[in-house]
Amino acid sequence: MRTFTSHVNGYYDVSDQMADDLRRRAEAHFRRQEQERAAITDVAQFEAERRRTRERFLAAIGGLPDERGPLQAQCTGVIDRGSYTIEKTIYQSLPGFHVTANLYVPKGLTGRAPAILLVCGHSEAGKAEPRYQAVCVDLVENGFIVLAMDPPGQGERLQYFDPETGRRNIGGCTIEHSYAGLQYIVQGASIARHFIWDGMRGVDYLQSRPEVDPQRIGVTGNSGGGTQTCLLMMADERFAAGAPCCFVMTLESYMKSGQAQDAEQLVRGAMAWGPDYYQYLTAMAPKPVMVGAALYDFFPIEGARESVRRAREVYRLYGAEDKVGITYSPNTHGFTAPLRQGVVNWMRIHLQDRPADFVTGEPAIMPEADLNSTAGGQVLADYPDDRTVFDFSRSLLGETSASAPGDAGEIRRRLSDVLGISREPLDQPVDARIIFDEPVQGYPTEHVFFFSAPNVVATGVMIHPRQADPVEQTDLVLLDHGSADIPRERARLEALLRRGHRLFVFDVRGRGAVASRQVNPRDPEADYGTEYKLASDAMLLGISTLGLRVFDALRGLTYLRTRDDCHDTKLGLYGVGFGGLVGYLAAALDGGLDTVTIEAALYSYRNLVETRYYDDRLCGVWSVAWGFLAQFDLPDLLPAAGAATVTLVYPREASGEAADPDVVRRLYPAATVVGSRPPRARE
Repeated sequence: MRTFTSHVNGYYDVSDQMADDLRRRAEAHFRRQEQERAAITDVAQFEAERRRTRERFLAAIGGLPDERGPLQAQCTGVIDRGSYTIEKTIYQSLPGFHVTANLYVPKGLTGRAPAILLVCGHSEAGKAEPRYQAVCVDLVENGFIVLAMDPPGQGERLQYFDPETGRRNIGGCTIEHSYAGLQYIVQGASIARHFIWDGMRGVDYLQSRPEVDPQRIGVTGNSGGGTQTCLLMMADERFAAGAPCCFVMTLESYMKSGQAQDAEQLVRGAMAWGPDYYQYLTAMAPKPVMVGAALYDFFPIEGARESVRRAREVYRLYGAEDKVGITYSPNTHGFTAPLRQGVVNWMRIHLQDRPADFVTGEPAIMPEADLNSTAGGQVLADYPDDRTVFDFSRSLLGETSASAPGDAGEIRRRLSDVLGISREPLDQPVDARIIFDEPVQGYPTEHVFFFSAPNVVATGVMIHPRQADPVEQTDLVLLDHGSADIPRERARLEALLRRGHRLFVFDVRGRGAVASRQVNPRDPEADYGTEYKLASDAMLLGISTLGLRVFDALRGLTYLRTRDDCHDTKLGLYGVGFGGLVGYLAAALDGGLDTVTIEAALYSYRNLVETRYYDDRLCGVWSVAWGFLAQFDLPDLLPAAGAATVTLVYPREASGEAADPDVVRRLYPAATVVGSRPPRARE
């Protein structure tokens, strides 16, 4: 059996087409947004747009928690550092969800003092990371009260920590964030809601302190802390000044860089409807905000400058252009001394009415463990029954549970919308080209390609049964990696051919003969690799790569219906692994197939959310669409398959194990389920 050679047998360079398609879509949004910005000429227009942006942002993260219960704050120890003290602090941002923090308090205060919330970037040590300690020391030495807190997954707040072994089961911190974040995305939310809420409750704690002036609270952070600073400026109006560092750029510059970001940094629809990065800055307008930018950062410096320029246009409407600043560090990524000094001076000007004449030195840094607020060094060691972000995600299921899916037509409409393909050109004529037509190992074989959508090539290998075998059915075959899997799946394919099935082994975009080139140095299917990056970009566009691939599968079925040799046969679909998921969704949208066979595919997104340790080779941002579970679960789509005979072969749980066939039969009563109970117990 013969697969395609490179470049679609030499006909097309397709390695960039998936990324280019997303970029074209994004650029259309970016150019439209330029016109919309230019049309804002007064404060009233801007404030109306700011309200809409904040509403879209809050909807994209699934809203904020509404449990503003008692903080139950406690001080577990005090460190005397001469001119200031450090209070080891623990508070509950939500009931049973402990936040570890350090409160730096200057000695000799004679009245209420300004305070700074320091949110930490992606460091394993969290608040105790030496560079973050240095920021806190410089600020407290300048008369600021500083609350430095550990985000989920960092410092003393590992969310997948096993108290019995003393080890984390998922990690490091960035992996934790995106691993847990997937279970929010599929429900139409974001793990960012907990980063934000932890910070907002940190502000509550600062305002409860008698030493703090509640009207003079600023926020700063670097990298992932820059992210949190921006998120907090958008969500909480109480801040008097902000200084995000090593994060602000533009969505356009970020997209072109090929870089991936954590789940809490990805706001669904941001490229289409905002917020772009400058809108985090203008969320505070006309309050003072400064960007800290490293000149040699992997975050494009050009994007940082452009966002500041756009923010100043808005601040000019208030006559407050001088309230937007930018400070530079001639370094690579990090909260380095120049940025630290710039942040302190910005806060001195705007929260203390003092001159910007501070010069930093070498702040005294403590051993990381000395700053622990818990006795055991981890919240889950001291509070083994504490809730985790996984627990909160699972509890969202009740809030986001789908309504009754309705009839088949309503299911298809809602499915098309949630996948983001309701406006894709499904009725575009298929202009297929057969570029290879010869027997291979006795099987008449064709290599076919056509444009699934403008500038997007789809490919397929048509394999006919040997002449002695009559053709009874034509199957669209979707393998895990498309036609590239033909050699590995030869036994499966030959079994189907012997049964009289003509096979069209089809490549949806980014798979098989139309595989994408690597857009960054990571392995394409690894954490933050090409699949993750492109799926993230699609989510920022308000669509999904899963949906675009389902659309391609529908186009493959359209092609088969145009072939004369398929008119007198049944039409089926056979999908394996990820191809099975794509195929099942395509079968629901098509509704006119005779048979649908799905093998070794995830049977339920709800099961994904309920599984603490899922298999990230089976489930990733590339395998979901934002908000799917707010509409329905996979079993709810079965009626949309119409009169098709549906067979599920060895369906998989999110853990990667074989699902209990009795459970699957209850969820898919009209399907045939083939499988056996897994050999070992499941969690």
